[in-house]
Amino acid sequence: MGRGSVTDVAVPRRHSRHTFYRSDDLLRSDPRRVTAHIDGTLISAEYSEQTGQLCLRQDGAVLREWFPPHSWIAIASVAGARHWGTRPSDEDLHALLLNEMALLRTP
Repeated sequence: MGRGSVTDVAVPRRHSRHTFYRSDDLLRSDPRRVTAHIDGTLISAEYSEQTGQLCLRQDGAVLREWFPPHSWIAIASVAGARHWGTRPSDEDLHALLLNEMALLRTP
């Protein structure tokens, strides 16, 4: 390289068949987690976009666990068809958390 030359930079190339290439389209590597205190107990809902695993935990212990397609159905049942269950928002997971806690309290 001479003085004033420009070095090549590795740039992701788009294939002509791919419509989108955005970094936020990639799967999250960490699970999405929503927590709440219900009746003095810490409850959390966790969803992994990589595996589709959905866990409901009480004080860290697993209460319920779903895998695809059951996890997607559980999310879609409370979230509607907004995300089809594969990319839940925090609001979707919170709705699932409240719904499942109501079901667990029902005799």
